[in-house]
Amino acid sequence: MNDQAVLQQHNWYRALAPQHQALAASGTAVRTYAPGSYIARRGEYSRHWIGVDAGLIKLAVYTPDGRGCTFCGVPAGGWCGEGSVIKREHRRYDVIAIRESRVLLVAETVFNTLLEDSLPFAGYAVHQLNERMGQFIAMVQNDRLLGADARVAQAIAQLFHPALYPKTSAVLELSQEEIGLLTGLSRQRVNQALRRLETGGMLSLSYQTIQVMDLEALRRFGMSEL
Repeated sequence: MNDQAVLQQHNWYRALAPQHQALAASGTAVRTYAPGSYIARRGEYSRHWIGVDAGLIKLAVYTPDGRGCTFCGVPAGGWCGEGSVIKREHRRYDVIAIRESRVLLVAETVFNTLLEDSLPFAGYAVHQLNERMGQFIAMVQNDRLLGADARVAQAIAQLFHPALYPKTSAVLELSQEEIGLLTGLSRQRVNQALRRLETGGMLSLSYQTIQVMDLEALRRFGMSEL
């Protein structure tokens, strides 16, 4: 599949005028990253807007002594890093592949040209920033105020954000270790939380996969604590 065919799978690209589609395709690279690989590093100049065509990545920061904080996971269909590219600043977080991921890298110059010249793209970018801000506010709230079971529930539910992650399916290829990387919890504690959510009828668990049975109940789980 060529780069333009990969881009055709994403709504913002299909909304562009033909000349802007050609510009986007000419300035986009498609690369595959192994689990644990750095797609972009904290402190580097933000050279790309980053999309996930297949796989799962995360945005996180780590201290020299190994402590870490994960901001969010980005599944297939999601995009991230638009704020850093718009501001033309050094990236404030690492972007890391959680599993093998096929990633689209739109050059910063192309992104900003589209932002200036394409009304559909500018509208998409503003909507993306607004939704991302709401997501981050909810994540800070959840991390500080919710118990471990609710944090796991919310981390899974956030992968179904209809605007940010439109390609998420009801069956997630998501391991307990990967959920731990998204929540900062141990694999054992994630296992306990998943079993409770399964008992509550919200999830169905099998090897390396999670089927969401009741998304609305999952989204509500633990929120009465707030």
